[in-house]
Amino acid sequence: MRGGYVWNRTRARVGVVLLVCILLALGHTRANAVRTNKRHSHTTTLSTSSTSPGGGPSLVRLAFAGSDEVGQPTGVSVSWSTGPKPKDLKSVVLLGTEQGNLTLRVESTAPGSQVTYLAGGTTHHHVEVTGLEPDTTYYYRCGDDSSGDDSSMLSEEHSFRTAPDVRAGAKGFTVAVWGDMGAGNCSQKTREMMQALSPSVDFAWHLGDIAYQDDWLFLDFAYEKVLDEYMASMEFFSATRAYMTLAGNHECDCHSIRCILDSELRNSLHNFTAYNARYRMPSKESGGIMNMWYSFNYGPVHFVNLDSETDYYGAAEGEHDEFYLLDSGHFNPYPNAYMEWLEEDLKQANSVANRTLRPWVIAGTHRPMYLYGNASSMREAVEDLLIKYDVDLFLGGHIHSYFRTYPAKAGEAVKDYSPEARAGKLVNIITGTPGAIDRPMRGGGVLARAGDWVASVLSKAGRAAYERVVPWLTGGPRHDPRRDAEALEDDMSIVAHHTHEQSFGMLHILNDSAIRWELVSSETGESIDRLELTK
Repeated sequence: MRGGYVWNRTRARVGVVLLVCILLALGHTRANAVRTNKRHSHTTTLSTSSTSPGGGPSLVRLAFAGSDEVGQPTGVSVSWSTGPKPKDLKSVVLLGTEQGNLTLRVESTAPGSQVTYLAGGTTHHHVEVTGLEPDTTYYYRCGDDSSGDDSSMLSEEHSFRTAPDVRAGAKGFTVAVWGDMGAGNCSQKTREMMQALSPSVDFAWHLGDIAYQDDWLFLDFAYEKVLDEYMASMEFFSATRAYMTLAGNHECDCHSIRCILDSELRNSLHNFTAYNARYRMPSKESGGIMNMWYSFNYGPVHFVNLDSETDYYGAAEGEHDEFYLLDSGHFNPYPNAYMEWLEEDLKQANSVANRTLRPWVIAGTHRPMYLYGNASSMREAVEDLLIKYDVDLFLGGHIHSYFRTYPAKAGEAVKDYSPEARAGKLVNIITGTPGAIDRPMRGGGVLARAGDWVASVLSKAGRAAYERVVPWLTGGPRHDPRRDAEALEDDMSIVAHHTHEQSFGMLHILNDSAIRWELVSSETGESIDRLELTK
C-alpha cells in the first residue's frame, strides 16, 4: 500500500485547510456524543482517555472461515484485541461442545495472527478455527492461556453455532443487515432493538461505515476510542455469531486535526489500515483481497461482498481519499484484478451445479448504484455483471435513508416482482438508517432534540465548506450537492418504498424458493417495509 501526504500548495493554503478543519471539528463536537438520551437510563459517552483494551482480551468478534468440498464454511475466525503487546503474547482459542468443558486448543502463529498498526497501540489477534461439525454449538474462550491459573488473559466464555450443511436440506435462517451505524447515542435505539431481536438472527452483515471514527473530529485524537467503543457495544452480536463487514468511505483513513498534523498517525491510518487490521473476512477462501472484497456461502445462498471504494474505474477512493489528502486503493497491482475476480465469482455461483445447491445469489456493498450523485460509477462498473449472472438482490448503504426499488436496469424499472419480471433486472435496497452521527435522532427531550438539530446543522455546514475548500487546495473535483438532488429526483421513478425512519434490515431466507426482506423500526421493532421474492 502506498502512503504519503499530499502537500501540493503553498503554506498559506495549508493554513486555510487547518482553519477549516478547526471549524469542522467544532461543528462535530456534537451533543449526542456526550449527552444522556432521556429515553434510556444510561449515558453513551466517549471517554476522554483511550478506551483501548487493557491486558486481557476484549472486542471479541467472529467471522466465517474455512471451506469444505462444496464451498461452505467449516468454522470461524475468532478475533479479539489486547493492550500494547507484551513479549511472547500468545493467540489461543479454547473451545468445546459442552459449556465449561473446552478441550480443543487452537493457537495461531501465522503471519497476520497479531497485528498492531499504531506504535504502542492495541494488538489485534486472529485465529482460524476450522474443520468443525456443521450446525453445532461450540463454547469458547480466547486470549493467552500460558499463565496457568491466571484467567485474566482469557476472555469470558462465549458460544456460537456453525453454519448448516446445505446438503442436509435447505434450512431457513435470518441475517441482520445494515450500513452506516456509528457509535454513541445516535444509534443507541437501534442497538437495543438489535439486541432484543438477536436470538432470532444467525449472523450480521454490516455494509460499511461502521463506527464513523474518522468523522468525530475532536481536537483530541478520537479515532481509536470511537472504534473501540463501537466494537464493545456490538459484542452481543460479534462474539456469538459471525459479524461480516464491508468497507465504506468512513473506513478509509483519519482526517482529524491530530491526524493531519501527525505524520505517524496519517501514514499508519490511511488506506483502510485499521479496518483491515481489526477484522478478518474469508477473502483467502474466496480468492478476494483482505477485507475489501470476498464471498461466502451459507445455506442456500451465495453472498458476494463488493468493494465500492477502490480498484475499479471511477472508484471514489481508487487513487486517494475523498478529500484528496491521502493515497488509497491499489489493493491488487493488476488494474482489472477486482473486476475479473467479481466476474469469475459470479460465474461460478451461477453454474448449474452451484445454482442447484444454492439457488440464491445476494450481493452487498457500501455505495449504491442509484439515488446519489456519484452512483453512476458504481452502476457502470457492476450492474451489467450482476444482471448477467442473475443476482437476485443488491444491498447497499451510504445514503442515510431507506429505499427499495422495483426491479431495474439502467434507470428503467418494472413495477412487478415476479420471477419473470425480474429477469434481466435487479432489485436494489439501500438500508442506511440505523443511526450515523450526522443523522438527527428522533425522540428524547426538547434539549436533546435541539442539540441534535444544532449539531446536524453545524456538521453539514462544516462538511460543505470542507468539501469545497479542500478540492480547491489539492486540485481535486469539488462536490456539488445539486448532483445528489438531481440524482435523487431522476431515480425516484424506480423507487417502490422510501423512509427516513430509524431502522435496520432483516433478511429471512425461508427456503430454496422464497426469501423475505423486512425493514424493522428501531423504535418499535415493527415491520416498516416488507418484500418477498420467489423463484
